Amino acid sequence: MCVVARRNDSLGTRGRCTAFCAVAGVSLALGIAFVVAGAWLVLPWSLLEIGVLAAAFVCLERRSRDWERLTVQGDRVIVERVHGGHVHRREWNRHWLRVETPAGRDGKPASIVLRSGGEACEFGAELADDARGDVARRLRRLMVG
Repeated sequence: MCVVARRNDSLGTRGRCTAFCAVAGVSLALGIAFVVAGAWLVLPWSLLEIGVLAAAFVCLERRSRDWERLTVQGDRVIVERVHGGHVHRREWNRHWLRVETPAGRDGKPASIVLRSGGEACEFGAELADDARGDVARRLRRLMVG
């Protein structure tokens, strides 16, 4: 069994770039229009706005590459996570692993928590509620068998 969880990236890199260019272009055009009208103090604020917007879009782009993978191979359960470009990997013995699903406000599983020997690891925060419940049920079946 292998489950990969990613954030919803509905725009994609090209869409984010297009959105940034459109908003930055409008902001810069308005700043230049105000300079032409004699209100030159608007342009530095417009440039500051574009800079902050660029930083936000860079953070979004970096986070869009994050993912988690849970793999069950024989007697091993492996959780790999890429967060901010850093790879984290944890491995457990399948027979010693406990699967917990703390309920959220709506009664559906808020996350999947894997516990073994005092160690805990959360998985599937980016999964939809239904998918999270399905993955937890499949994992529990695999832990028993």
